[in-house]
Amino acid sequence: MVSVYLETYGCTLNQSESEEILSLLKGHSVVESAHDAQIIVLNTCAVVERTEKRMLKRVKQLYEQSENRELIISGCLTEQWGDWLRAEYPESVVVRSDHVASYINGRYKRKPTVAFGRSITARVKIAHGCQGSCSYCIVRLIRGPIASRSIETIVRDVQRRIQNGAQQILLAAQDAAAYGQDRGCTLSDLVEALCGLEQDFRIRIGMMSVSSILNILEELVQTFGHPKVYKFLHVPVQSGSERVITLMERGHTIADFKRVVQVFRQTFADVTISTDFIVGFPTESDDDFRATMRVLREVRPLKVNITRFSPRMGTKAFNLEPVVSRITKERSRMLTAEHHRIAYEENLQKLGKIYEAVAVERGKNQSTVLYSDNYQPIVVEQNLALGVRYAVRATRATPTYLIGILS
Repeated sequence: MVSVYLETYGCTLNQSESEEILSLLKGHSVVESAHDAQIIVLNTCAVVERTEKRMLKRVKQLYEQSENRELIISGCLTEQWGDWLRAEYPESVVVRSDHVASYINGRYKRKPTVAFGRSITARVKIAHGCQGSCSYCIVRLIRGPIASRSIETIVRDVQRRIQNGAQQILLAAQDAAAYGQDRGCTLSDLVEALCGLEQDFRIRIGMMSVSSILNILEELVQTFGHPKVYKFLHVPVQSGSERVITLMERGHTIADFKRVVQVFRQTFADVTISTDFIVGFPTESDDDFRATMRVLREVRPLKVNITRFSPRMGTKAFNLEPVVSRITKERSRMLTAEHHRIAYEENLQKLGKIYEAVAVERGKNQSTVLYSDNYQPIVVEQNLALGVRYAVRATRATPTYLIGILS
């Protein structure tokens, strides 16, 4: 048995892969500090240049501090920098995330009596790779075309997580709506199979592209109707300008995005809409940015991820005319401020409502974070038992969450 420290960066998909690594390391000791570990695993992200530089810096830090510890580097950074990492840090091990556990288990014996703690939230990978052709995205070049896990494998994985205490299952993929395109099945087929499990739990479906949703829109709406599925739709639009999303090669129009949102809102009055915007995309003009502001104000999503454009070598957008950094930063600030204003207004409308929500994690100052059936985070200023469902009345609002009391 060896002691292992795992440090993870990046998206829900990366986090799900780290959870899978830990599940396969049962019988070893997982520790909370690199200093207490015999093996250090760094699961990296390289989605934007700033993050990539941060990862390279962290690799250097861990390598220099490793002493007699073994450093394993995995994740997206290794796909682009693998050869360089092996040459620069020859005592490290550079492998794909899905090979980390087999590498450790192949070198060190395990004690079958060692088990991991229970977790209320489980992130489960359903596929990696993407069918899209976005002109700016390095991740699709790193991970390649979509490769879906079988429904049977995912169901077994989820069943195991539920038996270990999971109350909410986060399905992870680069584009969840594209699930099964390589297997002759659909996301709805998968979710319906998961909903057939007997236990009481909730499923959050991960990020889905507009173009992939349109291929399965009718059946996807029916699938969202199941009581075990969070009424939470994460559908990135990336820009409000038709000209810009054409340059992005997103494969959809602004009208397509609005249609998807409208269909879900007409069917589920309390659905939470989440979207993403990239500001400062090459050649983005003031008019383009104003169009993005208009879409934000019209659609009024509750959750928004705003990213400043980062040129990635090897992508089509790398060679386009950049926007001045100062302008990009100002647009990011303006869009963020407007989103916070809108989200606060939306949350104010929910005061007085009673939500059924599951207690998921500890908050600050002995508070508890719960999630309602539309994946609305609610903070209760009490130390509640985790994994239990409560009736909560919303009493105060912030731009990012509600504050409530037990009802």
